[in-house]
Amino acid sequence: MAYFRRFLRHRTRLLLGVLAIPLAQSLDVATTILVGQALDRVRQSSEVDWLSTTLWLLAAAAIGHAFFRFWQRWLIVVVSRRFEVELKQELFDHLVRLDFAFHDRSRSGDLVSRLTADVEALRMFLGPGLMYTLGAVVIVPISLGWLMTLNLWLGLAIGLPMIAVGLIMKQLSPRLHRESTAVQESLADISHRAQEDFGGVRVVKGYHREAAQTRRFERSSAQNRDNQVQLGRARGLTHAAINGSFDLTFAVILVVGGLAAIDRTLPIGDLFQFVDLTLKVFWPLIALGWIAGMYPRAVASAERVDTLLATRSALEAPAAGTELAAPAQGGLSLEGVGFTYPKGTTPALQGIEVRVPPGGSLGVVGPTGCGKSTLLLLLGRQMDPQEGTVRLDGTDLRSLPLAQARGALGYVPQDAFLFSVPYADNIRFGADGELSDAQVAELIDQAAMTEEVARFPEGDRTLIGERGVTLSGGQRQRTCIARALARDPRVLVLDDCLSAVDTETESRLLGTLREAGSGRTVVVAAHRLSTVASCDEILVLSEEGTIAQRGTHEELVACDGWYRDTWEQQQRRESQGAPNPGGAA
Repeated sequence: MAYFRRFLRHRTRLLLGVLAIPLAQSLDVATTILVGQALDRVRQSSEVDWLSTTLWLLAAAAIGHAFFRFWQRWLIVVVSRRFEVELKQELFDHLVRLDFAFHDRSRSGDLVSRLTADVEALRMFLGPGLMYTLGAVVIVPISLGWLMTLNLWLGLAIGLPMIAVGLIMKQLSPRLHRESTAVQESLADISHRAQEDFGGVRVVKGYHREAAQTRRFERSSAQNRDNQVQLGRARGLTHAAINGSFDLTFAVILVVGGLAAIDRTLPIGDLFQFVDLTLKVFWPLIALGWIAGMYPRAVASAERVDTLLATRSALEAPAAGTELAAPAQGGLSLEGVGFTYPKGTTPALQGIEVRVPPGGSLGVVGPTGCGKSTLLLLLGRQMDPQEGTVRLDGTDLRSLPLAQARGALGYVPQDAFLFSVPYADNIRFGADGELSDAQVAELIDQAAMTEEVARFPEGDRTLIGERGVTLSGGQRQRTCIARALARDPRVLVLDDCLSAVDTETESRLLGTLREAGSGRTVVVAAHRLSTVASCDEILVLSEEGTIAQRGTHEELVACDGWYRDTWEQQQRRESQGAPNPGGAA
């Protein structure tokens, strides 16, 4: 019902389309009546003066019928397309607003299926489905009522098979619903399998798992095939019932009407009207059978779409009107912060206390799994802590609009994701306004990518492969840094985003970042300690998610602990020419 109300938003266009239906159907019936009466008149009269008038009436009825049929389809189908676009947009807007936790537990292929196939099923039911249903509602009573005036008993006799169709459909509807739901879910699984395998094709090929993934996709396809077969069987029964009733009706007309015509108690013109109007009645009934098969699928799709729209973000909405009194300065503080993931058995972070003044820098290091990335996600309010408070310029992030909390921050995640667009457009994605070519070139230089971009086939206009696969890991990371700087954020958050670059490039990049970051707050999580060595303060997190050590680089290497041990190991590897392993929690 909610989707029908949404459909009715375009009531003017829809009303015009609906009004065209009875006009078109009435003219269709009128054509049959005119022909039937003309046949009887031909048998009864030798005059032909009336024939030209009848022909003109038939021509007018045919043109009117075609005119109104065109407009009913044009108007109603256009409304259904607008409904489709609006619902897809609402779904997309809702999905991009949901938090990380939702997307982490959802399959992207299933979401795409709901956004496309499920919305299309609703459109078909509400658009063409409504048009065919109203057509049947108009033409069936008009035709049967007229036929009963010609011959009551024959009119009643051909109505019985139609009643049988309705009873059969009532019995089959629950099965159609069940099978339609199974089809939609298996289609979503196929979409997920394909999207996941294509996105991870390098991993599939790297492990030579083409055959294994093919078998997985084959199993999903087989399941969908079985579901489609079951749905086809249910729909087959529906169509068989409708077409069987259709044939039975003509048998009744042939026997009862034929005998009456032989006895001359039923004129030939009336017999023609019985045959032609029965055809015109049953085609809408066949369409109703199609709609009846579509209805369970539309219901299943509506349930799947409703589930998405009913999902709410775990991030609490701030109180209305709460904003920073002035543009963000970049001061950060974490006060007793603790966080545990929904399915986690131990806290990822606990008891974190730290303050970073505006323009200051903080390094976050520790063993794999200690909670470095979790801490950085909390700073950008991608998640909310279950304990303690994260503040920006002294204001609790939870009380700020998300646009302001995140707008002050430039975030470079571990996963250096790029879009399949020209290279420069990936950088412009981070800006709140338009960037000139000169500004893009400056950002490329700050990210130490100038020489490499110059070697691209079309420079910064070169199209990047999906997820940035045409670039190396280090190039992707540096491009993401340029994208973050494009916003000119007051807080720059770097989550182990230099792990894929060599030490020489890292040194050059850190130098340009210090110049570019002058006056802004910088928070860096890293596995390679040289990345954070120049920070004002460094936090060393333990495997339990607590602060094990803190201080400057000089203070930490001067005392025993994880930091000094790791620093010495990394320095030995570097002096021996061995690569430093990358990675972060």
